[in-house]
Amino acid sequence: MNLKNCLNYDDFRKLAKQNLPAPIFHYIDGGSDDEITLKRNTESFSNYDLVPDILTSVGEPDMSTKVFGKKIKMPLFLSPCAMQRLYHHDGDKASARAAEKFGTFYSMSTMGTSSIEEISNISGGPKMFQLYIHKDKSLTDNLIDRCKRSGFNAMCLTVDTVVAGNRERDHKWGFTTPPKLTFKSLLSFALHPKWSINYLTHEKFKLANVSHFTKNGSSIAKGVMEYINEQYDPSMSWKDAEYCIKRWGGPFAIKGVMSVEDAKRSV
Repeated sequence: MNLKNCLNYDDFRKLAKQNLPAPIFHYIDGGSDDEITLKRNTESFSNYDLVPDILTSVGEPDMSTKVFGKKIKMPLFLSPCAMQRLYHHDGDKASARAAEKFGTFYSMSTMGTSSIEEISNISGGPKMFQLYIHKDKSLTDNLIDRCKRSGFNAMCLTVDTVVAGNRERDHKWGFTTPPKLTFKSLLSFALHPKWSINYLTHEKFKLANVSHFTKNGSSIAKGVMEYINEQYDPSMSWKDAEYCIKRWGGPFAIKGVMSVEDAKRSV
């Protein structure tokens, strides 16, 4: 299978599974614990129908809409995804270029493997940054201020990740901190030489936005899960959200709201 054969989501998923070593594929494909939420979120899309307004002329369809005050060409945008360097050396840069090409938002994770400044330099399209509250307040401030200087258009604060999730697939494949790769895992890397060559012959893996603050997260072997558990502040509150909103001073969203009452309070 190649890219030209991909016609739907399942095809892209199969292509990813074909090209990535199992520990890497299951990291991006999996969820936490029994993956009940992952399955429920996926299945819920089939519970909704699109009801058309007939006889309204679609000779020249216009799918554009506004998000965070910016007009985008389609009612879809790229949500933040961490550690994209694991899947291809272009990672975040490729995502940002693609979003700009199709006229929609690119969203950067705090745990991106390209820096805020790198993305700003290569993409003139609308950009959003996904923020976490850190125990080190200066780190949180640094991320907000850099996004301001780099011309990011919006920011979202993730509020449902105060500890690293218990990702059972990662334990199964040894994709842990530190790694505990099994024979099956190592064999999968050996059977995907294209990925291994791509990874080893390009820029070293790092969490580019925070690596200058902490060594945790500067390699796959040690730090990504440690970074979450050691750096994210589990005591964050509404006051922290209010502080970030004021410091940012622009379009802002709360990411991870799961109840009506929290939605109302966010507003």
